[in-house]
Amino acid sequence: MSEATSGTSRQQVIFDTEINPDLTPMFASAPTELVLAEPMPEVCSEHGLPAGESRACSVNSSGPLSELPTARSFLRSMAPGQRAPLEARVRFECPACEYCLHEVRRFRRIAVVALLAIPLTIAAIITARSLGLDQFYLPLAFAVVPGCMPIALLVAVLAWSRSGFFADVWMNQDADQLIVSAHPDFAAAVERNRAETR
Repeated sequence: MSEATSGTSRQQVIFDTEINPDLTPMFASAPTELVLAEPMPEVCSEHGLPAGESRACSVNSSGPLSELPTARSFLRSMAPGQRAPLEARVRFECPACEYCLHEVRRFRRIAVVALLAIPLTIAAIITARSLGLDQFYLPLAFAVVPGCMPIALLVAVLAWSRSGFFADVWMNQDADQLIVSAHPDFAAAVERNRAETR
């Protein structure tokens, strides 16, 4: 962990949201599309470092994005009756520094490697079968169906969803504000931008 991230107390920075004038929902049941009333500064909210790039981010009103994707939260979200109705979604450009981008790339590589494990194991089964290596064929078949396939798929889904977690953000109860758990340098940059626009 770098000096930029160690020993800092997080601050909650609040951004007002407004209805996106450029996007009208096609269906009555579609969530209200929101945008931020002000842009975020070019500072990473997680580490307080200058942003390397901005990444598209969306947050739903049905629950916080701040909950890290885990096997437990994934299975809990799949349970019937656990999903709250989606009322609003805010879309915005979120600044990300090099540390954040490195984490995104790392978790995406994990997801791709986990998915590659499935066809590679199936290829090993076909090879063992074609070479007449029956002593390897049966163990490999058991490795794919009850083992590799569901485990690799779960790891891939969790890693890919974790790659989107580079900002600790969520919406308030009324879905009219986006709350960012931010590094003090990000909070200071927001205050500077707001003072300049007054």
